[in-house]
Amino acid sequence: MTGAGFAAGPSELGELRIEVRTVNSRGLTVKLRVPSTCGGFEAEIEDLVRERIRRGSISVVIERQAAIAALPDRAVLRAVAADLRALAEELRLPAPTLADVVLAANAALRGEALTSRPLPDKLRALMSAALDDLQRHRLADGNGTIEAVRAQLVEFESLCQTAASRAPQLASLYRERLLQRVLEFVQSHVPSPPTAHELVREVAIFADRVDVAEEVQRLRAHLREIYAVLDRGGEIGRRLEFLLQELLRETNTLGAKSPDTIMAHAAVAMKSCIDRLKEQVANLE
Repeated sequence: MTGAGFAAGPSELGELRIEVRTVNSRGLTVKLRVPSTCGGFEAEIEDLVRERIRRGSISVVIERQAAIAALPDRAVLRAVAADLRALAEELRLPAPTLADVVLAANAALRGEALTSRPLPDKLRALMSAALDDLQRHRLADGNGTIEAVRAQLVEFESLCQTAASRAPQLASLYRERLLQRVLEFVQSHVPSPPTAHELVREVAIFADRVDVAEEVQRLRAHLREIYAVLDRGGEIGRRLEFLLQELLRETNTLGAKSPDTIMAHAAVAMKSCIDRLKEQVANLE
């Protein structure tokens, strides 16, 4: 979600330069830094940004390119001139000059900076151009990020396959270790060994406790959904964040259920892979 867009050119407020920057954020926030001549346009500028961007912390900076002052809108000048003429007639004073009208109009605009005004066409076009430039940069960065996400997913799938392949061997390995330890203990301390039924029951209990088939199945289901979300495109950031949380939940359970070193190492590597995926997904809208 990081990027920057620029636009510059003439407008109803004179020569302007517009810069729109975005950084990562879970929600959407818009911050404006505009000259006093843009007083009253802030609401429509923010609405224009929110129409184009759904996620990120957005900073909009509008700067005057020329030092000369631009006249207020002609409609504002006409309204102020009419009011001043009417007031001059009422008070039997000389008619206002053009300079009087401009000064009064500028003072009125500064005093009504929070009043919402329609965005002029040229200023709207400049804002749209800056947002278009921003979107181009974000699209290029987003495509690169998705490729990085897919590469991490391939690594995660490989680790998940390692865990899935190792899981069926755990009960057999435990049974062999259990029998060996029982025989060693019986030879030293017990005159008669335990029955085969007792040993089978112990192995069955262990096998049920360390069975991770459901966790592996859910991990694969989440991975399929992640690929489907990437293929659909659009606004995918929040959905991917949720799915990564589910991946982490199942990976933690898988690691906690298995006492096997190979499985434990695979679970640690899988969690590290999820952390890298979260960093990449934070850059997606």
